[in-house]
Amino acid sequence: MDAWFRGLMRPGRDVLPVYHPDRAGWAVALRRLALLGSIVLLAFVYGVLAAILPPSLLVGAAAPLALLALLVVWALPEAKAAPTRALTHAFTAFVVFMIVWPNYLAVSVAGLPWVSMRRLVGLAVTLLLLICVSTSKPFRQGLRDVFRASPWLSGLLIGFIVIQFLASVLSVSPSETIARWVNTAFTSTAICFVSIWLFGPGGKTVPWLVNRLAVVVLVLMVIGVFEARVQHVLWLGHIPAFLRIDDTVLDQLLQPHIRQGYRVVTTYTTPLAWGELLALTTPFILFRMVNAKTWPIRLMWLAFDLFILYSAILAAARLALVGFIAAHALFGLFWGLHRWRNARGDLIGISATLLYPAALIALVLAVLFVPALKVRVLGGGAAQSSTDARSAQFHAAIPVIARRPILGYGPGEGPAAINWRTPEGFLTIDLGFVSMASDLGLSGLFAYLGVLILSIVSLFRAGWRDVTSPFPAEFAVAVALAVLITTRMVLAQSDNDPLFMVLFGLALGALYQARNRGDGPRRAMPARA
Repeated sequence: MDAWFRGLMRPGRDVLPVYHPDRAGWAVALRRLALLGSIVLLAFVYGVLAAILPPSLLVGAAAPLALLALLVVWALPEAKAAPTRALTHAFTAFVVFMIVWPNYLAVSVAGLPWVSMRRLVGLAVTLLLLICVSTSKPFRQGLRDVFRASPWLSGLLIGFIVIQFLASVLSVSPSETIARWVNTAFTSTAICFVSIWLFGPGGKTVPWLVNRLAVVVLVLMVIGVFEARVQHVLWLGHIPAFLRIDDTVLDQLLQPHIRQGYRVVTTYTTPLAWGELLALTTPFILFRMVNAKTWPIRLMWLAFDLFILYSAILAAARLALVGFIAAHALFGLFWGLHRWRNARGDLIGISATLLYPAALIALVLAVLFVPALKVRVLGGGAAQSSTDARSAQFHAAIPVIARRPILGYGPGEGPAAINWRTPEGFLTIDLGFVSMASDLGLSGLFAYLGVLILSIVSLFRAGWRDVTSPFPAEFAVAVALAVLITTRMVLAQSDNDPLFMVLFGLALGALYQARNRGDGPRRAMPARA
């Protein structure tokens, strides 16, 4: 006590101007007391806010804390090495949990947003990304190099991300849309930038991603086979209490999907979202099959491709079959053109290319006149009602979008503005691009389509110049993005949105690696019998 009193009464001392003055003891004590009082006052204010504010406004109250955390990360000193290995492991974990873990199995506290595995792992990925950007100049330089390699594509992608933020702030319900934007920042935007670095300067390749994607998709396809037998999700009745969100919502999500038989959903909430994942996986399986070194490995990937087709049939999702057919059709075209150009003296490439129009016409005729194939691809019978509903939604959306054409109504607010309901009274919108136009306006839709189309064209050109591979990785990514266009035309569900951003980052990273690879010598691909 005496020592504390002597320190308090210690007078200040003058020092040279280049040093900090030695303040008096009472001045130091007052500064510390003011700091402690400020912390107590801030804690009191946040306690009162948590007690009186509705749950929807608590996210906004947490904004200053989030800004403080960002300031702390920004102030971190430069490090010799960024935690890129941890970032890679976190990215892999996110991809696995995004697909394998049902998003509706989450912790729900007092009406706050669900604390799901996707959000938890996405938060960890975001934090590691910010640390890497803050502490590593080579990491920042690597991202700049990727953006400079494809300036137009990078500008469209960044523009789309900015439009998402502006549409959230200027929406018809900012308190709701800003919360959705924060979730998107953790689970999609940050993942996109991590993908850009991983598949660009990070050196990861398309086969690296395909191997991990194939494993998790295979797990879900096996689950789907057993689910089709019991005709309900396998964890029905076995969900722990702490992972049960609102019982009414959960019961609605777990309702069996029936249309002339049970439709498999695996970990997704609808068979359409599961079918979309199958369609997007198909081009990468074809890529691995064609580039396999031995016939046993090639046959293994062929069996995987057939398993995807069987799983799409179990899901009874037309978009899965359309995407599957589109992936094989584009694959055949790209493969034939590439082989014709690069395998000199080979007749397979030129034959496949010249026969392609006839094969395409035969496929179209089969879809039009084979009843079973026509119903599965174009609809009809029990599936005709969904086709009619999409047509009605499109016509109902046009005047709604015209009222707010620039930035739309805000993320997630478009369906309520269109106000199209099922006969059971549920609010819904099935058309992905229409939903995006109502959420983000025509500016967001055009930016998104610009990223897709420019990525496809740029990747095709990069793969066209690659003469070392039977089917370049750039072609696989381009075909996947083309398949994405076919699925988004009829599906607005956001379950796979993080995967789309992974594909966008993969496209930029692949173009960066292709440009660097183009600096070295190349040799023509040998002809194969």
